[in-house]
Amino acid sequence: MPDALPLTDLFPLFVPASFFELGNWPGPYELLKVSGLGLTWAVELPNQMMLYVDKPTASHWDQLGINWRQLAIDNLTRRSEAELFTGQFPRSDDPDRPYAVVFMHPDGYGPSRLLLRAKLQAIFPQGYLVGLPEMSCAIAVASDATEAERANMADLVDKCHSSGTRPLVPGLHDPSLLAVPEP
Repeated sequence: MPDALPLTDLFPLFVPASFFELGNWPGPYELLKVSGLGLTWAVELPNQMMLYVDKPTASHWDQLGINWRQLAIDNLTRRSEAELFTGQFPRSDDPDRPYAVVFMHPDGYGPSRLLLRAKLQAIFPQGYLVGLPEMSCAIAVASDATEAERANMADLVDKCHSSGTRPLVPGLHDPSLLAVPEP
């Protein structure tokens, strides 16, 4: 089965850490430094289906020397070239510069794009914060956003989290907390 899976359709995916609490998650995962947030991987299949990577598949790829975790990021980078984010909030003093961008991609990997830190750093050279309220939605907010702009985005994240059908985590977070912790 692992050989039949298209590695070009492998992507990282944020999920609630509660997915892993029972200890029977079938595949590799990482608990991130944001409390309640985990990272796993999935292969996109036809008809808007996805298959989480299981341990035998990951082991098979490891045995073949495939750096599948990096490949997932590379796939996401390629997919995001045409559209890194789906919406933006322009600054009142400079409408050409956003103070926040939104990730609600139809492919379902919108929040995963927060892993593309170099691309986000190019948009927000002064730094940024991230919100992952829901599995289908994420927000990046400029560190130099005004207090009102930041409060607006924090409120939006909290509302999306509390009313979302697949909630992730509330609040705004430093993007470094999305990194996989060192062993």
